[in-house]
Amino acid sequence: MVAINEPITLVRVGIFNGDLGEAVKKFSEKLVYLPMGLGNTNKYSFFKECEIPYWLTVCQQKDKQDTSFGYNSHLTVTSYLNKRNKEIADKFEDETGIKLDVPVPEDLNKHFQFLNIAFPILEKNPKAAMDFLSNSF
Repeated sequence: MVAINEPITLVRVGIFNGDLGEAVKKFSEKLVYLPMGLGNTNKYSFFKECEIPYWLTVCQQKDKQDTSFGYNSHLTVTSYLNKRNKEIADKFEDETGIKLDVPVPEDLNKHFQFLNIAFPILEKNPKAAMDFLSNSF
C-alpha cells in the first residue's frame, strides 16, 4: 500500500437499534465514550497507533430514531488510505454486528471531511487527544 499525504475519511451510515455501548465492546480495540456533541447521541472513538494509523468513531441517536435520510447510526474511519478505512470499517461491522449499509448523503460525507484536518493533530499525541475528547466536554 502506498500512503498519501492527506488524510481521508470514510463515512458509513445505517440502522442499529441495539445498545451501542455493548456492541462496541465486541470490537478488538477498546473504544472510549465521548460525551461531546449536541447531547442527543452516544459516541465512541479509538485512535490506533501503528504503521498506518487510523481514527474510528461511531455514533448513534440516543432515541434510536431514524433521520429523514433513513439512518440512526454512523461510523467514520480516518487514515491516509481509503483502502485501510474500508478494511477497518468492515472489521468493525463484522466484529460488532452493526451493519451500516444505507447510502451516505453527500452533505453528510462532506460534513465529516473536517476530520481530515483533525487527524494530524490526534496523530501527534493520540493518548492526550483521546483523553481530552473523552473528559473535557
